[in-house]
Amino acid sequence: MAAGKARLRVLIVLILISLVGSLFALPSSAVTKEEVDEACSESRAQLAEYRAARAAFEDAAYGYEDALERVEAIIAKQDRIQGSVDNHSEQLDDIQAQIEEQAVELYMLGGLASPVVILSASSIDEFLATSEFLTAAAIGGQQSIDDLIAARSELGRFQEDLAQTRVDLQQAQSDALSLREAQQNAMEAEQATYAELHGECRTLLRAYQKQVAEERARAAQRAAGSAQVGSFICPFTPGRSSFVDSWGAPRSGGRTHKGTDMFAAWNEPMYAVADGVVSTRNYGLGGLAIWLIADNGVAHYYAHLNSFNVSDRQRVTQGQTIGFNGDSGNARGGAPHLHFEIHPGGRGSSAVNPYPTLVSACM
Repeated sequence: MAAGKARLRVLIVLILISLVGSLFALPSSAVTKEEVDEACSESRAQLAEYRAARAAFEDAAYGYEDALERVEAIIAKQDRIQGSVDNHSEQLDDIQAQIEEQAVELYMLGGLASPVVILSASSIDEFLATSEFLTAAAIGGQQSIDDLIAARSELGRFQEDLAQTRVDLQQAQSDALSLREAQQNAMEAEQATYAELHGECRTLLRAYQKQVAEERARAAQRAAGSAQVGSFICPFTPGRSSFVDSWGAPRSGGRTHKGTDMFAAWNEPMYAVADGVVSTRNYGLGGLAIWLIADNGVAHYYAHLNSFNVSDRQRVTQGQTIGFNGDSGNARGGAPHLHFEIHPGGRGSSAVNPYPTLVSACM
């Protein structure tokens, strides 16, 4: 019954989405790229610098995502190999115990000079050369010795693979760190060059970018439903955050990215994207996080904050400062950013890609 109500609620949300999509139609006086270039003719160099900086940030951000994917793949490989090492170590212990038991039995029968001859041998080859081994093999010990040789060989191979994988992981993590720093530098350059634009140039550029973003949003709505219903504003001051579409990118523990990472300066204020009620939390992967349940039922998740500017269960209005950008949770030590999610069916529903909505609101 509850599941049926949840599906009905999501269906209603999607119907509203299609209605909201009709509001995204471009005005008859749409801004063209040529108009932007003309308005920016006096600051053409700054515009070119901004566009280059934006492209550099996107390259760096996607490069960082690729690096994280490689790190996660190597961690998964390392875990698999570690499991094989553990299993073969257990097998080796079992076989060793069997041989020791056989050695004791042979000793009791007078077939070995000492029950610890195998343990005292410096290598399996040394033991194989002993007369005691020939006697042991002759009365049924050969299979155990063969098993011991095979188990040691397999264990050694997996240990070598594990050692190499650890080297690969260290290099991949170093590469990811370098790319993260490059992304941070590119973000700062993009925002600095954007701030240098002025007057009609900046106004028309933002209008043009917004049109492009809304076109993408409409395409996303047609393909899989919008990430937003109703009134929505950017979580940051427009122009003061940088982000790319990282929806579905690999994350630790076999997870995939279910939001958009918005990179901004440390302690950059973040706002309520809609009227509603907030709940705060300080645990888990998200660290300091906020759920904002909008009055229209849509849930918005903010993660990795440095601090709150609201209290739990507080009612907020759209545009109110609710927290400050940081790196809490599993983002600790990384570039400060907001992990932002949208759940159209409420807090318990599935997240949808917020990127088209964020581009439309934040450009």
